[in-house]
Amino acid sequence: MKTLTTLLLLTAITYSSFGQMEFEKGYLITTASQRKDCLIKNEEWVNNPTKFAYKLSETASPETGDLKTVSEFGIPNTCKYVNANVKIDLQTKPEVGAKNEVISVWSRERVFLKVLQEGKAKLYSYDAGKVKRYFYSMNDTTIIQLTYLEAYVNSNLIKNTSYQQQLWSNVKAPMATMNSIKVIGYNEKDLTAYFREYNSSFGGSATELSQTKRKSYFNLKAAPGLNSSAVEMSKVVSNNSERDNIRFDSQLNFRMGLEAELILPFNKYHWGILFEPTYQSYSGEAAGLYGPSTISYQTIEFPIGLRYYLPISENTRVFLNGFLIPGFVIDMNSGISYYFKDSNVYQKPADIESSSNASLGAGLEYKRFSLEARYYTTRNLLNNSASEYADYSRFSFILGYKFMKMKFK
Repeated sequence: MKTLTTLLLLTAITYSSFGQMEFEKGYLITTASQRKDCLIKNEEWVNNPTKFAYKLSETASPETGDLKTVSEFGIPNTCKYVNANVKIDLQTKPEVGAKNEVISVWSRERVFLKVLQEGKAKLYSYDAGKVKRYFYSMNDTTIIQLTYLEAYVNSNLIKNTSYQQQLWSNVKAPMATMNSIKVIGYNEKDLTAYFREYNSSFGGSATELSQTKRKSYFNLKAAPGLNSSAVEMSKVVSNNSERDNIRFDSQLNFRMGLEAELILPFNKYHWGILFEPTYQSYSGEAAGLYGPSTISYQTIEFPIGLRYYLPISENTRVFLNGFLIPGFVIDMNSGISYYFKDSNVYQKPADIESSSNASLGAGLEYKRFSLEARYYTTRNLLNNSASEYADYSRFSFILGYKFMKMKFK
């Protein structure tokens, strides 16, 4: 418990020390029309934010901007959001009318819209996970949703493609035809390209503000290390329900892991999903009431986890990760034996069945190398018994080497 408390404390200190590095030069305009240059925490929002953190200077304390206080904010050449009171259809399962037409259901909402394209015609987006909507405005007039809905009726897909008529009637590029507009998909790529064409055709400036689409990375890392392990066991050792409480001494043992990591393409590659098949072992002998107890525990386990990176410099990052370790393992002739007394004293085996457990780790990565300290919660090796246990505990030091890094196209 002391080790876990220390690790959690170091985690909190690390996060508070390096969290400030997320702030980038930007600006905001208050609802009172006051512009402020500031530092904005760039979270590369997947969904449109309702609030954001900013600082008025490097040494200032973080403040919160939201829909009540900020009419616009942005980071130059990266992103821009505007506060808008819009009519929006938020249906995730749209209504279908009597004539099998998909019907819009409108509500009035105040949201931060992301600006994708500026010029004579502006294009905006709103993403709330299951709801993805696009909006437009002409010459800074009212912001209007481009309408697209789809629903299934008796396994038939029905679409409301009103946005195509809206483009034809209100944002018609000189060279556009109805057929060319019909092939424009309701997605950021197609709509941004069309609005770029429209703005350029009128000789005005067309400013594109959509962020570069990041791609996921897949890494493979060799992860050898040392385990500091111990086992505490409590077992019934006689017909009189006499118990023997045994502690096997702590020892250092080699461990070997192969870490597969998927780096997610948002929040500046801070998040990774982990899968780390790991070989680990422990063996020992300890005195019991009627004779020595022995244990040999060798398995390949399959932890799955989540990691968060905090950059220090271009080549150096600290990281925090947590794993869930399922009870399913590949067993390699593991076993526990102890002495039992009835009319005689004899050696008796105990069947090993592992419980699930978890781990928490923190480390430092420099280029392809990493060093990590990892704490594990106890794992009961006698999980098939309600009244007996063999709690396996460990703390690991892991040296990693990333030998493969692949970017998805």
